[in-house]
Amino acid sequence: MTAAGLSRGLDTLFAIPPEHRLDDVDRAAARQLLGCDDHTLSTLLDRGLPASGDAGAERFDSHDLFNLALHSGSGTTVPEQAFAYSLRWMRSSTGDLLAPRASRFALRVACAADTCGPAPTSTLALPRPEGCGGAVHDLTVEPADGTAVASGDTVTRTASELAVTATVHTRGELAELRSPELRAIAAEFAAMDLRWVKLPAALRDDVDLLTTYGVASCDSASRYLAQLCVRAGIPAVTRIGWVVGMLDLVHAWVEVEDSDGATKVIDPVFALFSAAVRDTNPLLRDPAVALRTNRLIPTGLSTGRVVAEHRCAGEPAAARVSTKILPAPPRPEERS
Repeated sequence: MTAAGLSRGLDTLFAIPPEHRLDDVDRAAARQLLGCDDHTLSTLLDRGLPASGDAGAERFDSHDLFNLALHSGSGTTVPEQAFAYSLRWMRSSTGDLLAPRASRFALRVACAADTCGPAPTSTLALPRPEGCGGAVHDLTVEPADGTAVASGDTVTRTASELAVTATVHTRGELAELRSPELRAIAAEFAAMDLRWVKLPAALRDDVDLLTTYGVASCDSASRYLAQLCVRAGIPAVTRIGWVVGMLDLVHAWVEVEDSDGATKVIDPVFALFSAAVRDTNPLLRDPAVALRTNRLIPTGLSTGRVVAEHRCAGEPAAARVSTKILPAPPRPEERS
């Protein structure tokens, strides 16, 4: 089953272009990720799976392997099982998706070099759920001293390492899309039959991949949908943030102003994700409604921005980023 699925998946694989490839996976790791034996891997190579290196010692791009496994349809590969586990919350009832939720949030960035360069600065995005009925409590920034630059959406320290912790309270909202133009745009997008794929950072915002190859990241899908709305005269912005429990914690969605004057969330990728998980809540795939789940933790940033960055000697530098979002006890006023 796995071999047949991988073979079919190869026929529709969007291969990472050569200029963006990083062949960082050897044959042994590739077999483990794909859940196949060496003969099947050789067959995939013969059929065109991109790789570099000598025969028997090939190296593969991790994005190619992840996408091939995810869309194999076998249900047994590592990416498929990881996706099904991290997105199991999509099976939740509507009430569970809307109920007040409290999360303990911790975001950290540090210089990835053994020795940090001169004049280091570290920047982190702050959780900003206040605009959608949420709140932030017990926010701490470490180091607390030193030069701080706070824009309201980010905090910067003159330090090689920076951490933000907080208790973040969120709640969901379900609303009908009232504008006929907005409903038509949402329905048109849903009918495009796109596939979500994991992409290198340089390609995540590339809307051309969506229109040319039918593949999308959450960033490119959000940008494309926002562009359609703006062209139709509907105010819309993209937003990035985190989804509690999702495999790739940083996510993107669209916030639109409907004809009733209310700002509503349209997440163009949740419907694509839900296709990989059985028995998901049908509202996640309904283009006639705007569902903001209680698992969204927004920042004040749009697509193209990052939630963490580090600089040394005035230049962008490689960074180690860690994110932990765990359940926290609700505040007394949020207990039902």
